[in-house]
Amino acid sequence: MPGDGAEGERSERLLALAADAESHLWGSTDAIWMNRLEKEHDGLRAAFSWFLDHGRGADALELAADLWLFQESRGHAEEARTWLAKALAAPGAEPRSITRARALYGAGILAFRNLDDDMAREAFEECRGIAQEQDYIRLDVRATTGFARLALRRGDTREVRRWSEEALAIARERGEKEDAASPLHMLAAAARVEGDLSRAKAFYRENLALHRELGRMDTVSVELGNLGALAVLEGNLSEAEPLIRESLEIAYKRGDRYVAPYELIWLGRVALGRGNPTRAATLFAAAKAQFDATGLAMDPDEGPEYEKGLAAIRGALDDAPFEAAWAEGKKMNLDDAVTFALGPPHQDASNRA
Repeated sequence: MPGDGAEGERSERLLALAADAESHLWGSTDAIWMNRLEKEHDGLRAAFSWFLDHGRGADALELAADLWLFQESRGHAEEARTWLAKALAAPGAEPRSITRARALYGAGILAFRNLDDDMAREAFEECRGIAQEQDYIRLDVRATTGFARLALRRGDTREVRRWSEEALAIARERGEKEDAASPLHMLAAAARVEGDLSRAKAFYRENLALHRELGRMDTVSVELGNLGALAVLEGNLSEAEPLIRESLEIAYKRGDRYVAPYELIWLGRVALGRGNPTRAATLFAAAKAQFDATGLAMDPDEGPEYEKGLAAIRGALDDAPFEAAWAEGKKMNLDDAVTFALGPPHQDASNRA
């Protein structure tokens, strides 16, 4: 706007940068855009505040909608929740636009991962309503799948399937190929929780093949890790390890700090299965430190497996070696943890070169 001055011009430039970056965050093969946003993060914070302070709620909303995935992936999830809440309530952000729906979806996912299911449900409901009004299929599918996520946390796998099948039908009838990602993932999660690992594996493999074809490495990384986890549960460690390692390598290359800790846990389960509970304890501690840093809860199908693995590790070690291994992992940053996880499987943290 005329008369906004240098700070206004900077804010508008950063708003344009975030808009350019957003489409690259979902399926990129590297961390170029994440790193660029990280470099500009302080400026983006200033821009968000400037938009709010100058009555430009619609621009604040657009910035929050474009950046929440970056913030979640880079360990700033609480900041993202705060931005989305402020922006959604700001004057000028009220119209039921696609931008508002995108912000609501982000708010719903972050609320879900912060164990605030009531807020998540409200956000998914409004998001879905706007998406249907605007005939925006992708957000209709994602918000519908959000209800499946909430059902999974309640342990209601029948409802998970109902919502996921509804979302998958919408995606296949009216959407694009990649819109099937979340419904397929949730159908696999329901089967996994029910103990039907064969059915879960079929859904994960379908989703993996689809997204390899599309070059969507975010979903490729997630489903490789899930297939590796199923192989661990089946006792097939030789099949599990390369899948989980590839998942971790992709997530780390993409700069995804949300997915990477899950793979640390499952490589810990591999180490435990191969008779190295000390290494397993270090990997579990490193993963827990990452989750604690973000404030995000583990997904409903992952949390119980973490607890089972941790109990087995504690049962395999006396208190002193467990505490020592745990302390080693707890002090690792993500770079150190990934280097350790992808290093020689016989190596313990205490004798790294």
